Amino acid sequence: QLINGDAGAKKTTCFCFPDTSANQTPLQQNLNKLGARIGILAIIICIGIFIIGWLTDRKDPSNPDSPAWLYMILVSVTLAVAAIPEG
Repeated sequence: QLINGDAGAKKTTCFCFPDTSANQTPLQQNLNKLGARIGILAIIICIGIFIIGWLTDRKDPSNPDSPAWLYMILVSVTLAVAAIPEG
């Protein structure tokens, strides 16, 4: 039943179109898997960059008094945000 006029306040559901939200094409499924793999790989690389930078005592060039771990967290989070795909 379609909603029009005064009957619009009842909010009945129209079953005119099939629900296709659960059905994904094989391409969409493969793209979701690829996005998950890229995200996991990006997180692993960012953790590695953090550990290497922290162990080598890499400091912020603009603020050498700040601790190395704080600068490396900033760099790692920045890389993760840039590398992890949307969705």
